[in-house]
Amino acid sequence: MNATDSLLVPLVDAGGLNGLKHAALGARYRFWRDEDGLRHVFSVYRPDAAPDYPDALAVVSRRTPAGSIAMWAGPASHARTAALRMRGDEIHIHVFGEENAPALRRLMDRSLMNRSPMDDRETPALPRPVVQALCLPARRHAA
Repeated sequence: MNATDSLLVPLVDAGGLNGLKHAALGARYRFWRDEDGLRHVFSVYRPDAAPDYPDALAVVSRRTPAGSIAMWAGPASHARTAALRMRGDEIHIHVFGEENAPALRRLMDRSLMNRSPMDDRETPALPRPVVQALCLPARRHAA
């Protein structure tokens, strides 16, 4: 287990955009590796500024000197609440395109399946985080 491995979400921090670490775009985008080892690009937002995209996976993360740690993953509509409850530093959002990124789609589906019937009231409760028991650990690959 590395310093940036999450206990609850099978995503591994894969760094920012190469060559743009110190430029504005370098801080705006982040790569995460899924449980299959594939890299996916996410947009980085402050917790209070994250958009509520309808078909997007959000990852609440905490920054450490070694990199980001994923603390929660689920629909973007619940990300602000999750960040507040988990004291996350950032929200990273991946908008699904034509190719749905199956491992990321599974994270979203698991998050929605773990909701209780009480979550459908007017003020929706935070979906439960994806539990490690349901996920395989992420595999490390060279960038």
